[in-house]
Amino acid sequence: YNLKDNVDGDGVQFKHDAQLYAAQLGTRFNAADTVKVTVGGSLYGYDNDKASAALRSLGNTTDEFNLVEGFGQVDFTGFAIPLSAYGQFVKNTESTDGKDKAWLAGLKSKIGAWSLDYNYRDVQRNGVVSLFTDSDFGNGFTGSRGHKFKVGYEIDKNFALGAAYMMAKTDYSNLPNSNADVDTLQVDLEAKF
Repeated sequence: YNLKDNVDGDGVQFKHDAQLYAAQLGTRFNAADTVKVTVGGSLYGYDNDKASAALRSLGNTTDEFNLVEGFGQVDFTGFAIPLSAYGQFVKNTESTDGKDKAWLAGLKSKIGAWSLDYNYRDVQRNGVVSLFTDSDFGNGFTGSRGHKFKVGYEIDKNFALGAAYMMAKTDYSNLPNSNADVDTLQVDLEAKF
């Protein structure tokens, strides 16, 4: 994917563009009659990222990225209430400052028309590219950690009402208060067509 055309201003040559290369592989299998497992991994490589300051606009202090990601989910369907546990881990192998990881772990369930989801996440300053991190959590800054609670209600098969509350502590190291609490409430009406 082209992220930014001709980052160094030298003509219009394709070789100067900031680019992202991605690969992902995963599988899902039954570990038991009532347990399903999904696991996978991803690689995200960047070319000419160092020349593009746009990639580190919201918290990153490095401009070099090579991300290795692992993710998984275990679905338990044998309980009275179905339950899923999920997680994700990312490491930036190009970062040298020790702030090169991001992770998330959570639980979710669906009870009739209601859905519930909770996760905790810790996104270190250079663990992911700030341009692509969750823009709702911690005002979109890397260097954020905290909780996300989500509840939804399916009105019918095409419409749902949802609410999410995020409690984050964000490291704004360039501001006087370097650890800011960022609480966000979202209410959504979702339509599927």
